Amino acid sequence: MAYVYGHYKKDTGELFYIGKGSGKRAWRPDKRNRHWQYVVNKHGYVVKILEDNLTDEEAYEIGRAHV
Repeated sequence: MAYVYGHYKKDTGELFYIGKGSGKRAWRPDKRNRHWQYVVNKHGYVVKILEDNLTDEEAYEIGRAHV
């Protein structure tokens, strides 16, 4: 099963990234792009699970709707 997660700036609460994952993906900082690293280094981040127990297809659709 998959989930949709958001990364929020720790200091302002602003959403800066939405992703689809399973397992511990939402909390793993590896394999992130340079912009993500810059934001996290400057502001820190908080993970929020937006939707859970989804098929991959449902997770992609929900992720696209949040963009």
